[in-house]
Amino acid sequence: MPKLTVVIPVHNEEKRLPRCLQSILAQSFTDWEVICVDDGSGDGTADILQNYVNKDKRIHGSAFSRHLGTVLARKLALLDTKGDYVMFADADDEFLPGAFANAVRLIETAGVDILQFTVDIVSPKDMDVSGFKWLFRYREIHSTGSNILYDCFVNHRFLHNLWNKIYRADVCRKAVEAMPDIQLHHYTDQYLSFFLLYFAESFRSVKDGPFYRYHIGEGVSTKQPDADQFKALCEVSGIFPRLEKFLRDRNQYETNVSVLEAMRCTLYYDMIGKMLTIPTLTREIIMTAQEHWGSGIVFDFLAETGMFKYPCNTRQHMVSDLIDRTLAQEKEIARLQSELETEKSKLRRTSPRSSQLLKNPARATSRIPSPSPVSSTLTKEVTSTPGKLQFRFIQKLPKV
Repeated sequence: MPKLTVVIPVHNEEKRLPRCLQSILAQSFTDWEVICVDDGSGDGTADILQNYVNKDKRIHGSAFSRHLGTVLARKLALLDTKGDYVMFADADDEFLPGAFANAVRLIETAGVDILQFTVDIVSPKDMDVSGFKWLFRYREIHSTGSNILYDCFVNHRFLHNLWNKIYRADVCRKAVEAMPDIQLHHYTDQYLSFFLLYFAESFRSVKDGPFYRYHIGEGVSTKQPDADQFKALCEVSGIFPRLEKFLRDRNQYETNVSVLEAMRCTLYYDMIGKMLTIPTLTREIIMTAQEHWGSGIVFDFLAETGMFKYPCNTRQHMVSDLIDRTLAQEKEIARLQSELETEKSKLRRTSPRSSQLLKNPARATSRIPSPSPVSSTLTKEVTSTPGKLQFRFIQKLPKV
């Protein structure tokens, strides 16, 4: 049984994954395993991962057949972990020399469930990351019990990021076994961290390090969102009903309601900040924000843009006009669809063969096979192909 398990979710990281895995192979501490989950990559990530799996028996790979998100990828890996301790990595980052040996030694000496260490932050030359470095500066922290959640999300004494910490594996397993499945592509660290911190009994920070190098400016989190990406960002609102149910089922909602509200507030205003970065703000984007976060986000956004200098009636008219225009567009779409159906009916009456094609448009326009059945649990099937026994492809996916 390995002492340490390293969990790495991967999605389209063929250029940077080798750097991450090489930093692990270079560690002086050798009693480790890596569980790397390819989250439906469309590039050469799977081939690169397969090469490393074949090269070192301590590296294990799994793959989703479609992009399900980091939450489910990490959950799959943690359910399969064999180590005493767990560390997380993003595929575009790397571990520094001596990271594993020092992290394991420190958490064993401290005797805590979670230990936080310092990190090195690098970026492109033209990017100012002084504020980011300030966020990850060392602060002495020792927290226990229910205070751990509170100190992270309410007091902001430490950040929710996964990759600057080492965890007891049994805490990780408890967390993911209790964590409801959700297909999430953004703010995934917050979601998993909530459950990890909930089940942890002790947390400590140390000044030792840096053990991890974070490459800011290379991942998707620093890119300006377009309309589709903003919609995916807004879908993070779906975590709150799950978190509330989790707490209510354990009679812990009243104790932790301030934690939920602090998380909601942080993400809510981050959405407003993201809206301010979008070069072309469309009605679709504003309506997406309103759908997921309520009408208040529209007024808060208007406040940030200086629109609150207008009288209240004017502001309400602006939002009402926005909604009216959207509804008008929907009516126009419905009208066009009705006209299309009318034309289809005329075509059916004049051409029997065309009628058959219209009844079965998929047969006429696509050769793409239908998706495989989806299971309600995370399960794995090991391939029997020679040389690929360690690369575990996921044929049955979690229901989301």
